[in-house]
Amino acid sequence: NFPPKSPNFLAALLTPPCASLCLQGALSALHRSQSPSCARFCRALIGCLSQDSPAPGQSPLLTSLHDPARSRLLEAAMTVLDPQGLRELFRDHLRGHLRGVASHRVANHGLQRLLDHAPEDVVSEVLSELGPALEEPLARGHPGVVTALLGAAQRHPRLQGEALRSLFQVRHAP
Repeated sequence: NFPPKSPNFLAALLTPPCASLCLQGALSALHRSQSPSCARFCRALIGCLSQDSPAPGQSPLLTSLHDPARSRLLEAAMTVLDPQGLRELFRDHLRGHLRGVASHRVANHGLQRLLDHAPEDVVSEVLSELGPALEEPLARGHPGVVTALLGAAQRHPRLQGEALRSLFQVRHAP
């Protein structure tokens, strides 16, 4: 059975620098093989990344998004997570924190991956929360967030008008 039931197994794999690449490769291979183990492995990995004790009032997963190695793992998990898993990830950990995530030098990449794979309802919520503040990630040099948001709106035509309105309301870009 994969993944092993022990949470310590994955936790031990989060520490060595090369382990991140191994876990990313395992996620990719399981996803390509269409194995039912992929969803379990993905959720177990997210569970491990959610266990660290963060600053008070902050999600452990949000803290993981700020760490380069853990963020890459979380991004890899987002690329293979099912739509319901992406909804849960967004609503449990990211909702209400998008402005900070979008403007962070590392965490913004996780938001981009979420937008690349998110179902329409999640993209709509991201657009509602982040749309009025698109100027902030642009001012910090993170145009990828805006590009990912526009790409997500392109995949979900009902959101295109709102996405374009938000983009046109940006006063200036660096």
